[in-house]
This record gives sequence, structure tokens and C-alpha cells, in this order.
Amino acid sequence: MGERERTYWWFVAKRRIVRALIDRHLTRPADAARPKLIDLGCGTGALLRECAHAFDVAGMDTHEAAIEACARDGLDVRFGTLPDAVPFEPGSADVVVLSDVLEHVEEDHASAGAAAALLRPGGLLVCTVPAHPWMWTARDELHHHKRRYTRPAYERVFEHAGLEPVLVSWYNTTLFPLMGAFRLAKRVLPAGRAGPDVTPLPGPVNALLRTLFAIESSRLVRGPLPFGASLISVHRCCG
Repeated sequence: MGERERTYWWFVAKRRIVRALIDRHLTRPADAARPKLIDLGCGTGALLRECAHAFDVAGMDTHEAAIEACARDGLDVRFGTLPDAVPFEPGSADVVVLSDVLEHVEEDHASAGAAAALLRPGGLLVCTVPAHPWMWTARDELHHHKRRYTRPAYERVFEHAGLEPVLVSWYNTTLFPLMGAFRLAKRVLPAGRAGPDVTPLPGPVNALLRTLFAIESSRLVRGPLPFGASLISVHRCCG
């Protein structure tokens, strides 16, 4: 699991996009203490490792094997669940990340609120989710998704979280036509056994897909993208 998260194009590029948006939108006084980043659903801690040079980092996950892998590297990763068993103090973080997490939980509105409660004033909640219910296939069921989001439904998740929207955008734009066609084909062709989306790829193919996806980081820091297979948002804690 750890090697896959460190090297597979989807995970690598998504982390680059998340980090670019944090760098763009997090504002801190020059004399402020080292900021704190909490990754809820951190897996084996790849984002935490990449951010540890600039943040005090901590994470939460539900998989004991992932937590143990993080502990071996000295990372502060704790067991917890959304929305009611988050093992961190309210108001303790400058950045909270929910990277493809909300689609896995029944109570997504309450979970967004629980994540928002961890933020200090001015802190950021960065979130990603899969989009377009029409792209639903057996692979979503394999990954234990509860839903794929329309944009209005996604925006409603944050309405009562006490946050100011900074950016709400489609992303995974470059590869969207290919992914959409693939998903539609899966819906109309005879059903076979669903396999995971994360399948081994030749190195050059993995590198090409990583580059095509990650290039969106430079576009998203300038503003929203017009379409995509996923949704990404940055919200700021107001109070």
C-alpha cells in the first residue's frame, strides 16, 4: 500500500495539487509559530512526509496497517473515524485535508463540520471528492464509495460548517474525456469482475499520466477549471 501511494500517478499528482493550493491560500503572520497540518484519512502518510518540512503534521486513519507504517517512520497518526471520533483537539490545526474521504462516509455534512472544527481562525480545509453520479460503476462499490457528487450537492456539504469558500473547482480535467468514456463503456458493456483502478503501469506511462494530471496545479492556483472527473475545494475558517 505504501509504495503504491508514494509512486502511482494518481496519488502523486493529487498531492502536488493539494500542496500547491495550500501554498497559494494559507496566510500566516511572519512571526507565527510553525503551522499544523492534519490529514484525515491519511493512508500510509505520503502527504504528511511531503509536508513535514514546512508543517507540524499529524494524521488519522481507520486502517491499523497504515497507522503502524506511519508509526515506524515517526509520524503522529492516530485511529479515528468521522464524524464523531476524531482524535484531535478543536481549533488545533492551520490546515485540514480530506482527500477522497467524504464519499466513504454516511454522514458527509457532519464529517465536513467535524473537520472544520479542527481549524484555527484563518485555517484552510482542503477537500477532494469524485464527481458525476453518471460515472458510477462497480469500481465505486469496490472502493466502498457511498456516492459521487454533483457540484451543487458538494457545495451543500459545507453550507453549515462555518467556512468561507475560497475555491470550488472541477479538477482531473485533462484526463476527463478518457476517464468519462471508460466509465460509460463500463456501464453499457457486459459486466465483468471489477478490478481496482490502481493497476500497475509501465514506468513511462505512469510518468506521463502523472505529468498530465499534476500540471493542473499551476492552473488551479489561478482559478477554477471548467470541467473534470473530480471536485476540489479550499475553504477558510472565518471565526
